[in-house]
Amino acid sequence: MTAFRPLMVAILCAGALAADPLADVLARMDKSAAKFKGMSAAITRDVYTAIMKDHNVHTGTIKFLRVKPGDVRVLIDFTGVDAQTVAMDGSKVSIYHPKANVIQEYDIGGKRALIDQFFLLGFGAKSTEIAADYKVSYVGAEPIDGQATGHIALIPKSAEVLKQLKQADLWISDASGLPVQQKFILSADGDYQLATYSNVSLTPPSDQDLKLKVPKGVKTVKAN
Repeated sequence: MTAFRPLMVAILCAGALAADPLADVLARMDKSAAKFKGMSAAITRDVYTAIMKDHNVHTGTIKFLRVKPGDVRVLIDFTGVDAQTVAMDGSKVSIYHPKANVIQEYDIGGKRALIDQFFLLGFGAKSTEIAADYKVSYVGAEPIDGQATGHIALIPKSAEVLKQLKQADLWISDASGLPVQQKFILSADGDYQLATYSNVSLTPPSDQDLKLKVPKGVKTVKAN
């Protein structure tokens, strides 16, 4: 009986350690963040408006480069009927509309960190950074497009951020430790944006890859 009790304690403790899937997901994210510099991928973005029950789906490519903490450059090229290209560099966002041959420029200033969350949340971020800004919980193991993932939910701690983002859900790949899918719940009514990534390359793009390429004669408009 004396020898049996330590064995039971060891078995129960081992079971408790194995039963922390959130820690496993965060550990995969930390491992990925340690070597993450940038990526390119195909992206599908579904913007859902609850009151109209309307899905506005865009497809294209996304590239971004993490130059240093707080300095991430992004280029998103959406194709199709509503084609547009979005470039983010520093405190400036430029959106090129090829049909109108117009570039809209926005000075996002101090809102850059919030905007990054709508595109980059979970890419290259350490678990301690995420836990500093969000209450994190584990939802479950879910396959996305055939990939095994761990689904986690993030509730912003900041009251100011909560006005813009009610909850973020990430589906973290078991293999890469990167998001396969992100869902941003924007309102209590159920408005959301859902981004799904595929054909991911972890080769960082060059500065030239992230330049906004437009034809001659394009008009630039400063937007508020």
